Amino acid sequence: MAGATLTLRYEDAELRRLAKRLERALARADHRPLLTLIAGALRESAVLRFHEGRAPDGSHWKKSRRALETGGQTLILEGHLRDSITSNATSRRVEVGTNKEYGGIHQFGGTIRPKKGRALAVPGVGFRSSVTMPARPYLGISAGDEEEIKDITEAWLRKLVNL
Repeated sequence: MAGATLTLRYEDAELRRLAKRLERALARADHRPLLTLIAGALRESAVLRFHEGRAPDGSHWKKSRRALETGGQTLILEGHLRDSITSNATSRRVEVGTNKEYGGIHQFGGTIRPKKGRALAVPGVGFRSSVTMPARPYLGISAGDEEEIKDITEAWLRKLVNL
């Protein structure tokens, strides 16, 4: 079988000028406004997950015993964890998270054991030597978040080079 070679040559002067303009603009740009927009969008997405009861991958969280018994929502009793979600952006990084010490056990799951004594008092259940919490991820980047980041970045780049 014979081989084939395809050679592409870009000779569009306007395209090259635009690429140079973009390269120069990116080199001197403050990226904080872009990353601040992305951080805000990711924070909003994380908060929305509490209302939808979904992980970033789209899977539903396992319903909590309390939510099943009361008809409430999983991870939202008074909304402290949901309301603690914050975002921060520097010129190089985006951070989205919580300062609640119990945030990690809900995000990743795990087993809780008493620090003192031999049992945990579990409301409505009684005493247990340990409690296993399923992971209910609320932080992360979904496919929809990726699209929004792409759209935000594209709009920022267009503004940067005045398109």
